[in-house]
Amino acid sequence: MERRSACILTAGIALGVVLPPLLNRVHAAIANATGKAKKEDAAANSTTHAVRDGLLSSSVRLEKSKLDAFLSRIFVSAGCAVSHADLVASVLSFADARGIPSHGCNRADTYINEIQAGLVDASAAPIVSEISGCCAVVDGRNGLGAVTSQLAMETALRLAEEHGASVVVCHSSNHFGAAGFWAKMALDRGMIGMSFTNTSPIAVPTGGKTRAVGTNPFCFFAPAASGEAFSSIWPRPLSLLGKWKSCTERGRRCRWGGAWIGTDPTAPRGKRFASLADFTPSAVPRRPPGTRDMDWECL
Repeated sequence: MERRSACILTAGIALGVVLPPLLNRVHAAIANATGKAKKEDAAANSTTHAVRDGLLSSSVRLEKSKLDAFLSRIFVSAGCAVSHADLVASVLSFADARGIPSHGCNRADTYINEIQAGLVDASAAPIVSEISGCCAVVDGRNGLGAVTSQLAMETALRLAEEHGASVVVCHSSNHFGAAGFWAKMALDRGMIGMSFTNTSPIAVPTGGKTRAVGTNPFCFFAPAASGEAFSSIWPRPLSLLGKWKSCTERGRRCRWGGAWIGTDPTAPRGKRFASLADFTPSAVPRRPPGTRDMDWECL
């Protein structure tokens, strides 16, 4: 009995010596993991960098193929051909997969609203209306921007293979998603790719008082050694409408660099690259630059 009591006492003392430090380590590890997750969320919430916006440790994640299938069904139900719906879905999920939610699946609702409001023709099939040497013009026939851009890039790649370089512009088209999706098509073929677009004139250029340019991206992709690649979206008006919309939907202010941008994403911004991306797609097909104002009330 005495021996058993002594064993129990010894075991109790051993547990009393060993267990508290172990418990303290476990609690510290849990606290550290929790604190790290909170810091990650706080860091993500304190920035609106396009690559990190909306990506929290607590974010819901799903397979890209499932997102593609879901988005495609939505567009088919809105009257799009299956092939067109699949293409638009892949363009939107491409942006989300790269951490750019401003041009990801949250755009689906805008696209559908545009179709239902009669602003975009879901059944339109774009055509190559003009071609001369290494240059071509694509008429989007007011169809989906992704469908028009697909034809434009396929034409550009074919002409580049034939002539060494090419320029293809589009008109009567609509929002084409993330510019990088199209430049990457050239990159995947071992070519340098540039994609840019004009938009509705919703931004006020620096020094101006009225809206005159769009939030126009200029994207550049180029292959590099060892399978690497260079990719960049050059400067454009500092507040992208999609990014601003993405932030406001999450109840967050929109920030660029060290400046917080208020509730108006159209306040005065830089104009040089915006003007370049505005006039280039307009001059070749002889179309007026950035003159189409969207009926935002229906969106």
